[in-house]
Amino acid sequence: MKILIVEDDVDLAETCQMVLETCHEDVQVAHSAEEALVKIAERKPDLVISDCVLPGRSGLELCQQLRSHYPRNTLPLMLMSGSLRSQVAHGDSYDAFLTKPFLAESLLAEVERLLHPSDIVPESIVRGAQ
Repeated sequence: MKILIVEDDVDLAETCQMVLETCHEDVQVAHSAEEALVKIAERKPDLVISDCVLPGRSGLELCQQLRSHYPRNTLPLMLMSGSLRSQVAHGDSYDAFLTKPFLAESLLAEVERLLHPSDIVPESIVRGAQ
């Protein structure tokens, strides 16, 4: 799957890229919303993961713009931020939110949930099987 990470912190972007590439994902990085839009136009990803605070346009604004062109089933969007979701990311333009700092396992779990939603077994089914 093709994933685009939009993160202005170079170290964090590289770390996320390495974590996802260990799971054989095809990862590109953009360091601004404008750069992300160019990369999306060149090669639409299967998932966009964006920081909330970016130079110029915010990650939330990026998600709002992308959502107006791509339905949820064609391009899932994840926001990440060092602030709580309730403090920064209002609206329904994104599909997941990850609070920084996060564990690699949390990132991978959210990516899996967004890219393969039908593979997730509802907890009610798991509880019923016990």
